[in-house]
Amino acid sequence: MSDRLEGLRAAVELSPDNHSLRLVLAEALAAEDEGEEALEHYEVLLDAGALPTDELVRVGTLAMGLGRLQIAARCLEAARRAGAMGGTAGLEQELKAALVDEGVARRAIDPEEPPPMVAEPVEAETVTFEQVGGLEAVKKAIHKTIVLPFQRPDLYERYGRRAGGGVLLYGPPGCGKTLLARATAGECGVPFLNVRMEDVLDPMYGVSERRLHDAFADARLRAPCVLFIDELDAIAFARRKQPGSAGRALVDQLLQELDAIGSDNQGMLVLAATNAPWDVDDALKRPGRFDRVVFVSPPDTPSRRRILELALEDRPQTAIDIDDLARRTALFSGAD
Repeated sequence: MSDRLEGLRAAVELSPDNHSLRLVLAEALAAEDEGEEALEHYEVLLDAGALPTDELVRVGTLAMGLGRLQIAARCLEAARRAGAMGGTAGLEQELKAALVDEGVARRAIDPEEPPPMVAEPVEAETVTFEQVGGLEAVKKAIHKTIVLPFQRPDLYERYGRRAGGGVLLYGPPGCGKTLLARATAGECGVPFLNVRMEDVLDPMYGVSERRLHDAFADARLRAPCVLFIDELDAIAFARRKQPGSAGRALVDQLLQELDAIGSDNQGMLVLAATNAPWDVDDALKRPGRFDRVVFVSPPDTPSRRRILELALEDRPQTAIDIDDLARRTALFSGAD
């Protein structure tokens, strides 16, 4: 075996671009417990996009064993991009546990973009439903469909239900959709991750899809958490209304990420908001994706009164007739 390894090393040195030969050498080194050297060759193949799909999880596991978390994360991302499912959940759990031990959350970054795969830990959200004026019916619906299953998974499992899934909030601008999503995270005591349109969309081909995937990958590492997608209609505009094919790949990417809800996305609560639900692709609203659609209406008089109370709570004031203000602000949104 020693002679064979020396021969393979010499052959790879003579033909460094022969990926098949390098793969044989890497596998031979791994079989001889030469993990560090094997991983060097696997990384070269990974950089070149020449590491076979069925090898990605195994190499990621090898990297985990050697404490090379960045390579493991890259293998995990590459496996997901290639559609490989076998073993990815286990590798992700190992990676997540290792990152938690380090006190940081990391995510896989495209090798062409060199910034490190490190993000500061996100604290649990502190805003709760108490800070949301009005919208009592909406808060009850969210509590029943999201918060309670998250807090009492044992109860819901008896009925074949579990925490997770997607909720789409829709309604006029400024009526509290983002605040509701943030308060949902606060009610669950988990971090709130906000994905905005400008965080995803990019004119360069393929970049928007990668950014969207990275947002989900980051949220999976931080789970349990609430992932909130704002202005969903801009990210997932109905494919039947699109004149070309440019935006279809982004919708397909979002569908792929959402289809993992309840498995790879276990512990992730995914919410989205839109002012134009009719422009959101229909495939996103089927069961298993954003199957719970909740209308967030403009505030009625009691809700406006509560919003005014919250706005004035910590501010210097003289005698103010809040009831009169609430009556005079008909058709105002919370933002107004």
